[in-house]
Amino acid sequence: MNHANAQSAQEYLDALPQDRREALQVVRQSILDNLPDGYQEIVDFGMIAYVIPLETYPKPITAIR
Repeated sequence: MNHANAQSAQEYLDALPQDRREALQVVRQSILDNLPDGYQEIVDFGMIAYVIPLETYPKPITAIR
């Protein structure tokens, strides 16, 4: 599998050459150890990303007419 087509962080890492995988695992673990509550790790735009899920945000206020 090409890392750009990965559906999870582990799939992304598994598709990398070993030297890049080892370096990225160190960085990833540091991020995960310090990631604030409420964030999720995803794969988006062909790379690992850390996001706040949309369902966490409050509902928008509708315009009053």
